[in-house]
This record gives sequence, C-alpha cells and structure tokens, in this order.
Amino acid sequence: MKVGVGFSCEDNPFLAGKLAAMQALAVTEEPAITFLFCTANYDLKTVYKSVKEVIGNSKLIGGSTAGVITARGVFEKGVGVCTIEKSGVEAETLVINPEEIKSLSESGLMEIKFREFADSGTAFIFPDCSCDNMPLILRRIYNILGPDFKYIGGGTGDNLSFSGAHQFTEKGVGVRGIAVALLRGLEFKIGIGHGWIPWGEPMIVTRSSGKIVYELDGFPAFDAYSKNLGLKEKNEFAYFGMKYPFGMPCSGTNFLIRDPICVNEDGSIRLVSEIPQNSAVSLMKGNSENFINTTEQLAKRVILSCPNPKAIFLFNCVSRYLLMKKDFEKELKTVMSNVDEDTPVIGMLTFGEIGAYSSVPLFHNKTMVVAAGW
Repeated sequence: MKVGVGFSCEDNPFLAGKLAAMQALAVTEEPAITFLFCTANYDLKTVYKSVKEVIGNSKLIGGSTAGVITARGVFEKGVGVCTIEKSGVEAETLVINPEEIKSLSESGLMEIKFREFADSGTAFIFPDCSCDNMPLILRRIYNILGPDFKYIGGGTGDNLSFSGAHQFTEKGVGVRGIAVALLRGLEFKIGIGHGWIPWGEPMIVTRSSGKIVYELDGFPAFDAYSKNLGLKEKNEFAYFGMKYPFGMPCSGTNFLIRDPICVNEDGSIRLVSEIPQNSAVSLMKGNSENFINTTEQLAKRVILSCPNPKAIFLFNCVSRYLLMKKDFEKELKTVMSNVDEDTPVIGMLTFGEIGAYSSVPLFHNKTMVVAAGW
C-alpha cells in the first residue's frame, strides 16, 4: 500500500487544492480513496473542484475544519490531501443527508444505504458538528456494521464562526450531513485519550434533554456547577467551561468528556453533545503537562505497536487547541517523535471526536485520536 500526502496554504483556493492533490498523487498511482481536509476560510467548492480534477474517479471523503494538522504543525489556513493507492484497497462512501439523520436516531429505524461491501474494515465518519444525538447515531451505525469494523473520525466545522460545517465525498460538497467511508484491504490501530482527571464530588444529572442539562443533584445546573468552582457570574462561564468540562465514567477507568458551551437564562447549561438524564458526572480538570503526557503515551502505544505504519491520521479537538495554545505544538511534537520522517501524516482539528475504547464507537469532546494504518 502506498500513501501520499499533500498540503498547500496558497491564497488562491483552486491553486491550493490543485497543489495539495498533486503532491499526494506524486507518491501514489490511481487512488482507491482520497481524504480532503480544508479550512473554512477558503471557497470550499472551488477547492473541491480543483482536487477532483486531479484525483479523477477516486472515492473521496473529508470535511471543513478550523485547522489542518500536518507533520509540520497545525495550519489555520490550508488544504490537506491524502491519497491511498488502490493495490488491494477498496472503498465505498455514503452521505447521510439531514432528512435521513433523524431516522437514524429514532428507535427501530436503522437504514443506511451502503452497497454490499464487507463484513469488516474501517469506517471513517465525518458528521456536521451541530448534529443532534451523535452518540445514538453512532450506535445505530455500529448496529448495522458490527464489531468487526473499526471506527474513527470527527466533527467537521468552520473557523469558529459556527456558520456552517461542510462534508466532502466524490458526490459533492454537503452541509448538515454525515459523510462516511468504508475501507477494506488495510489495517488500522486506533487509540484515544485526553488527559483530563475527575475533580470534586460526582453529581447526578437529575434533569436533561438533548444537549441541555437543566439540573444537577436537583439544583439548577449553573448553581451546582458554579458552587464547585466558586463561579459567581454567568459571563465568566465560557472561561470556566473550557477549563472544567464534564466527564462521564465510561469503560473501566476512562471518562467520556462533555464540553459545556454556555449558560442559558434559566440557569441550564448547553453542551456540545448529550448527557443522558440520571447519568453520573464529575467536573474534570487538566493542564498542558497532563495532555502532552497522555498524548505521548497514546502515540507510543499506537504507532510503535504497528508493523511499519504507512500513514498516520490525527484528529484532535479544536477546544484543546484553543486551550493549550503554544503547548499544542509540543503535543504534536510528542506524536511526531514516534513517527519515521517519511511516514505520511494528516489530520484536522475536530468538533467532537469519534473512536472506541473497546468496539462500540463513542462521540468524544476535548480528546485526541491517533490512528496508524498499514
């Protein structure tokens, strides 16, 4: 298997897409699948068109982002392309449109229009970051594909204006949907981690609906949250919410992070993703040292256990990037210290991450996903 990676931060969107795609194809012949990650400060349709002209009939998957991750660092403006040569690799893609998402999240409705493909492989999933019920949708996808697939991906987004996330397949540029690619003919070792640790006494979510938590331990959510932190004013919540997210116990000693966004007028708290009612949660704390150490251990566990990795995919939460600032580059360097110089590396800043601690895919926040393919 040959894998090519290209990157360009040219101002001209058509040129940026073309150069990135040509760099990738300089390594591979006709690709089975092409990954396209593009920052939202480009004309995305123009970038997409230029990449398509270069890669021809290749299957395509990807989305818009606030930052493209490369071996050289994170770029807030740029186009990243990864091509995987056919030579035994097969791929199929699907777009789950907005009107189909609701049916996936409703009980008893689990229809995904994949062709006959395989009973094992790797599923790359790139949803719109604003999708509701992503944890439930992932379980529906798992119920269809099963435990012999590995699951990886992350939420597509924009430049933090939250005006629109875009998903790419060879069928076109979409919005408010979920782009999925199934791959077979190559193996992936996937790891997830975050470095957050529980702090304070656990609480029970006594009332919630969707992405809104109304009550914790029977008290208005903001009152219970702020009591633990000494927070007095709602206008301070954005800062505290970034530093002290919620964590739900999950799979042994692991915690599933849930990122708070804002406080509503009624004292409820809006989150990036759902916390079911009656769940136990803890406030979580962390610092750059913890995050970097966790990522270093994660990278060693994933990359060094693979037989001669041909490609490394990195999906890291945009809120970690904003929180860590310059230390984010240190975190990336700990990953790269375990990667051979000529191994292709590509990824993006995600708005929610997809990965499994065991076999069932989960929707994470403030988390790092590392995947090594061979």
